[in-house]
Amino acid sequence: MAEVQTIHDVACGFCGLGCDDLTVEVEGRQVRAKAPVCPEAARLLRRLDTADPMPRVAGEVIDQADAAKAAHQILAAARAPVIGGLGVDMAGAGAAVDLAIRFGGVLDHYASDGLFRNYAAAQRTGWLSTTLAEVRNRCDVLLVVGDDPAATWGRLFERLFPEKPLFAGSNRRVIFLGGAPGEKTRAQLAGASVVHHATTDAVAALEALGSFTAGRRPPGSCFGGIEADTLAGLAEELRNAHYAVVTWNAADLDDGDLVAERATALVDTLNVTTRAGVFPLGGRDNIIGVNQLLLWRLGYPLRTAVQGQASSHDGTLFATQAALADADVLVWISAFRPEPPPAFGGKIIALAHPETVFDKEPDVLIPVGTPGVDHAGTAFRMDSIVSLPLGALRVATLPSVAEAVRCIAEG
Repeated sequence: MAEVQTIHDVACGFCGLGCDDLTVEVEGRQVRAKAPVCPEAARLLRRLDTADPMPRVAGEVIDQADAAKAAHQILAAARAPVIGGLGVDMAGAGAAVDLAIRFGGVLDHYASDGLFRNYAAAQRTGWLSTTLAEVRNRCDVLLVVGDDPAATWGRLFERLFPEKPLFAGSNRRVIFLGGAPGEKTRAQLAGASVVHHATTDAVAALEALGSFTAGRRPPGSCFGGIEADTLAGLAEELRNAHYAVVTWNAADLDDGDLVAERATALVDTLNVTTRAGVFPLGGRDNIIGVNQLLLWRLGYPLRTAVQGQASSHDGTLFATQAALADADVLVWISAFRPEPPPAFGGKIIALAHPETVFDKEPDVLIPVGTPGVDHAGTAFRMDSIVSLPLGALRVATLPSVAEAVRCIAEG
């Protein structure tokens, strides 16, 4: 029986929050996370001591070299590939860009909708953003717009509201504008004052709140289902804050770009007399790191097409679903989690988490290891400030995305 090894201060690269205090037990090839850990990290870190799946071509088991050769042949004949998913560490992201430079293709991350809703607001108005550390240590009034984000970021409020912040006082306040905070969230915020205002229209409520904050009373008695006097009181509270922060998850908001724009305008107004910032939520499966790498390498963010020695960006045309309408090959890459590819009628090359379930058997399947479990890697936190070193927890039998892509490129 294998000896149980306990590893402390493990970094997690799954949700973008960047928790680096996990404790993990490793027994042979088995991996299990211990507290403190959120349910998603516990699920995605867990591994059993079972054989990893083999590569397949057209459903037939084959060795990795032949699978890479088959993928190379498909890409060499491709007219318009899409390289999607992109749930990878930084080395895997660099390899994906190299693949696009060699064979051409559109590059997009499967979770980029929220990112580009925020981009739309930032492009129109700019914004004053803050970091996780600033919120954690200085914020005394936090305005949360939309549903309780703890459903996606299980330890968010634990990280944002420690028992002893460095600079914020003891009278910290969290205001939920939208969905009610859940039981887990209230437990994490036990040391703070929590207020909930339900709204039927977050954009209208934020717009009115911005007017009240600027000293103007908009016409009307109710905005987004919230009484005008209530919003006026909330505006006064934000003006009196030492460091107010507005946060939201644009991916879960159909009008996320408008929420981001109204939140940015509110923060701009507050910064005339006090200190405030926006803290947009996101970062799943290293989307921030992948996006930054494209900016470094190509000069454009995600949703960029590479063809020959040129690259071009269009946030609408080169979104995965739109690009697939004109594509003949989809290269789907998802190493952090078993995220399946979207429906697609052309050829599919999948560099996938070994537990991925496919609606349609890929033409080429190469199972890959997970960064931070099977091999070391690097991922960026959601605020783009900190890069996290992800260590290997067990002996790998699957290649990393970077290794698999290198084999495909070599053919």
